Amino acid sequence: MNLIPFLARSGRHADSPRRVLQVITPSHMSGAEMQLVRLTRRMQDRGHQVSTVIKRNNSAVEEMRRLGLEVDDLPIGGKLNIAALAILAHRARQVRAQIVQSTLSTASWWSGWLDLLGGPPSVGHVQGFTSARWHRHQTHLLAVSQAVKDDLVRQGIAAERITVMHNALAPEEFRPTRDPLAVRSEFGADADTPVVGTFAHLSEKKGHRELFQAIPEILRKCPRAQFWIVGQGKLLPELEASAQRFGFLSKIRFLGYRRDVPDLMSAIDVMALPSHREPCALVYVEAALSKKPIVACRAGGGPESVADGQTGLLVPVHDRSSIAAAVTALLADRGYAHRLGRAGHERALDVFGWQRCVGTLEGVYERVLDQHGRHTRPPEARRAA
Repeated sequence: MNLIPFLARSGRHADSPRRVLQVITPSHMSGAEMQLVRLTRRMQDRGHQVSTVIKRNNSAVEEMRRLGLEVDDLPIGGKLNIAALAILAHRARQVRAQIVQSTLSTASWWSGWLDLLGGPPSVGHVQGFTSARWHRHQTHLLAVSQAVKDDLVRQGIAAERITVMHNALAPEEFRPTRDPLAVRSEFGADADTPVVGTFAHLSEKKGHRELFQAIPEILRKCPRAQFWIVGQGKLLPELEASAQRFGFLSKIRFLGYRRDVPDLMSAIDVMALPSHREPCALVYVEAALSKKPIVACRAGGGPESVADGQTGLLVPVHDRSSIAAAVTALLADRGYAHRLGRAGHERALDVFGWQRCVGTLEGVYERVLDQHGRHTRPPEARRAA
């Protein structure tokens, strides 16, 4: 079945503009969605024609538009929604897409089927630990960390079909607009108040539960500390009840979803996100660019994002005592915390810079188009076909 005719392709220089249909199926605005907005701008600045299709009826649609990204919201959600395949095929024809680039599992599922059935080759941007089944028909995958790549290889995806492309961020894209002392005063903190910030969707896997278990121990050594919890999610009632039950609710600021994250990040002392298996959280890069020391877990992409003892401190997963010790050490020794923060900033400029990210992506585009120009397909896709 040839659902969409192959477009004429020629081997061109890596800097040649490409026509890309970008597909994303989010449930809310988060790190992956922000990364897509920034990446799109960078690629368009490079001359690539990037059109974006997003799943209809979710909060990310208006937020992306507010940020200046032109998006078409279409009914492409759901892995049983066979109409999504025809919708994407039609849109790919409209924009004469040479490549379909997907973010998140449902987008990758349908982009892969479009690829398998004769459409443009698809490149899946894998932002987390997910089932490889959603990506088996895609020509190539971009893993947000080596840990994510290793996980996909363990699930049977050939290593040569996966390229590691870390999240990227530039200082000018994450610049505060308010004075840190003004931000602190908004939440009842003065210049000397120790402030710990956590920026993530409120879910079990992000480590909020263990952080809250560690807070009483942190407060015993740093009784004036505050904890700013930025984000929303199903774990909120449990966290509120826990803080109330153990008597530290007055030390917590539940801030919900915020658009002024750079301002908040600039005003904290330590960024703590003890996620159980973080793939490569953009918030680690944001904290590093803000010169904040980081507490993270020694799991998943954590060791790639945080250099232990150099830009932050890594702790074991589910270990509340280690979380408490790490946070306390950084709050107690401001000089040590500042040194780690400055080192993190320098590392972020190198490892998580846009030049490396865009160069990697354009190189993948060229390899994928060259591969399809020779009419070759990955072994898994040939077997499936």
